[in-house]
Amino acid sequence: MTLEKTKKIDGEKETAFILEQIALLQGINEKPQSINFLDLAADINTKQQEFASKYAPEKWITWAAENAKNVTFATHVTKLTHSIIDSPSFFDVSKTTKNSHLSTSSLANVIIDGAVKGMQYSPVYQFLELEFNNKKLVSEFVHLDTVLLRNFTEKHEQMLAWNQGFSAASITGKPAAHFLLKQTYFPISKDESRFKYHLLCNVVSSSKAQALHEFSRRGSKDIFKIKTSNKYSNEIYFSFPNRASISITASNHGNASQLNNKRGGRLGLFSCQPPVWHSQIKPPIYTGSFFYELSRNYAVKENVQYLSDFLIRFDSLQLSIKDPKRMRWVEEWIENLVDEVLVYVKSIQALPAGWSLVDGIKLKPEHQILLDCHRQDDAFLASKNSLNWQGVIVQDFADWLNNRLVKAGEKFTPQEAHTKLWKKLFNANFREEFPAKSLNQQKGVI
Repeated sequence: MTLEKTKKIDGEKETAFILEQIALLQGINEKPQSINFLDLAADINTKQQEFASKYAPEKWITWAAENAKNVTFATHVTKLTHSIIDSPSFFDVSKTTKNSHLSTSSLANVIIDGAVKGMQYSPVYQFLELEFNNKKLVSEFVHLDTVLLRNFTEKHEQMLAWNQGFSAASITGKPAAHFLLKQTYFPISKDESRFKYHLLCNVVSSSKAQALHEFSRRGSKDIFKIKTSNKYSNEIYFSFPNRASISITASNHGNASQLNNKRGGRLGLFSCQPPVWHSQIKPPIYTGSFFYELSRNYAVKENVQYLSDFLIRFDSLQLSIKDPKRMRWVEEWIENLVDEVLVYVKSIQALPAGWSLVDGIKLKPEHQILLDCHRQDDAFLASKNSLNWQGVIVQDFADWLNNRLVKAGEKFTPQEAHTKLWKKLFNANFREEFPAKSLNQQKGVI
């Protein structure tokens, strides 16, 4: 007989799995001499009896009721600021909402968190989280005369004691400050040349944190893998730029709160930067190269900075792109810059044709051909056919990028190899989007 390695199937009890493996071992002709199967089976049976006694309904419910005071159902959990804080958490019952503010009371479905004084009390929270007739058990024990647990005991006094114990989980206690809470002293009045202050303690809304967590991850688990592998999917991929996170606990995430455990011990931080004011699009009439109009773009500055930091790490371009993985990073940053260029170009092309036909224009003719491509006067059409406008655009991009890289990092010195690489990468993406014929053959969509 051969013994194959097996795994516990879903839903199978641990003890049943161990007994099954022991039975398989006993069927082997040559048994291990170091194992006494009778003593092992006896120890397992003893443990089963201990667990059966410990988790007998009446005994376990009694233990849970006595320790329900160590569990709090709340929307704001103070331990999310620091796990040592023992100030009471609280339940926000405010109904005030503002369309311009995201608050706990403005959530359509508030997810209630649970704070426990120790992870040994988590089973009590999980028990009170169960629902009966679409109501959580914790809400049932607000009424001390509830008969919800009458099937677990024949003693009426025992049931009332359980109700009394579980009701403690719905009592949050009087809010109190703690020296580890984030405190702010806000001046409210001045009396006899001295200011009076109101102490503000900022407490994280765990309910709001969980709502944001679920909102930002509402796609499927596979959509991120599909996106990173550049494969097609008909599912929408949600991305939140400039997002960061704070680790609340090192490993025992549930020590801060039960929902914190589900979030892997992290609080998401979302950018609260004010919206960028989009002014009326104006063509680059008074500049020689339209690329310098992109220098104020945040995404452009960010990608240039990444590229600059990357290149400064190495003594030469050959070292920085020798590894295919490094080269892919360079290609990605250039592709991002080209994307921003294309967006800008198409926005200017959408302006009424002929805007470049003005006195005193400084924009290069080659740039005019690209940006004012629908202009139809004879002189302009002749320039389209005679000028190597694409070559000038590619060269100007390389010159502009080298200039930006020097300003982003003073240690960077552009070499001829850099210029050749920028031209090659830009040209590959640019010509695909704007072939020369497309600007000459059609008036309309490019």
